[in-house]
Amino acid sequence: MEEFKLTINMLPKGAWGSDFSKTLSKKDWEKLRDYALKRAKGKCEICGFVTDALDVHEEWVFDTKNKTQTLKYIKAICSRCHGVKHFKNSVRLGFGEDAEKHFMKVNNASEMQFASHLNKTLLEYEERNKTHRWKIVADLETFGGKGIEIKQNNIPLIKNPYENINWDSLSYEDTKHLFNITRNDNLIGAPKIVSIEVNNYQGEIKIKSLFADRIEWFLDKIKIKTTYHTAGLFKTEFKVKNLIGKKLNFKLIGIGGKTISKPFELLPQEVL
Repeated sequence: MEEFKLTINMLPKGAWGSDFSKTLSKKDWEKLRDYALKRAKGKCEICGFVTDALDVHEEWVFDTKNKTQTLKYIKAICSRCHGVKHFKNSVRLGFGEDAEKHFMKVNNASEMQFASHLNKTLLEYEERNKTHRWKIVADLETFGGKGIEIKQNNIPLIKNPYENINWDSLSYEDTKHLFNITRNDNLIGAPKIVSIEVNNYQGEIKIKSLFADRIEWFLDKIKIKTTYHTAGLFKTEFKVKNLIGKKLNFKLIGIGGKTISKPFELLPQEVL
């Protein structure tokens, strides 16, 4: 496989949101960003295009065996090279063809070479998605970030008690076995669960429900959060980042009653 000057990068799902542009303070990120921009002097560090509107891009190396993501470089690059780096996003925005042409121009590559590189990148992406958490490794002093502290994500693994449930086909009798339901004496009925989704890459629980005025979250039987709702479909999400505990559950409350979930077990990040 040829080594191209400009490559496509696809962050695995477990690394989404972990880049330094999002996790560092604004002051610390600006320090890294300014260092890259000053080094580039208005010239894309990949294709050489001269512009005063360079983007700053982080590139990572992933080790699936040790579950590490190591910072390879922070470069100042033009928007066209950046569009290639984030090729999936370019396709989503309707600029996939432009990104493909720029890749071939910079690398002096054919359509077949582009397709081969894209396919290899997609296969790596799918393989890396088998890992839910990555340990961040970076020598920030190399990139102008002397003294900047790296904070590792602490996101427990969520064991979902409602895995593989077809919410569309559930009867009320089925629901009674899945939740602790209390109905008030009116026609509305207790809050109804439309769906529950667990995203173990980002540590999120997403719930859709009807007939609920609020949702309360409990960690080891202690209430830790309440979210209120007015009318219609209630869409809510809960993030478990930095939670320290063993069992998490929720209570949906409406004028028609209460619906209480089974516990979601939180497992330490180290078990992944």
